[in-house]
Amino acid sequence: MICKRCGSCCIHLDVLVVNPRSILPDGSLDKSDPQAMISKPAGQECPHLAFEDFADGMIATCTIHHLPCYKDTPCDRFEQIGPQDSICLLSSYLNDQR
Repeated sequence: MICKRCGSCCIHLDVLVVNPRSILPDGSLDKSDPQAMISKPAGQECPHLAFEDFADGMIATCTIHHLPCYKDTPCDRFEQIGPQDSICLLSSYLNDQR
């Protein structure tokens, strides 16, 4: 899937995310913390979501995407049905639902 960097999944999906306070200085997850993963309700912005302003508009970025704690999270494993080289349809789908 080719991400459009719209941020829709980071706002509109109900998903478990890494608790910001559970990220260790080396970027790994404090697995001894029982609340290392927290619920991010649909409609609430992910605490790791940031938007950068580019000439073409706002681009969504994940502030922990490069850290070891991101690996194997629900966000890391998120995919859509279809070819790997197809553009993400989530934003279009969510806009149609509203």
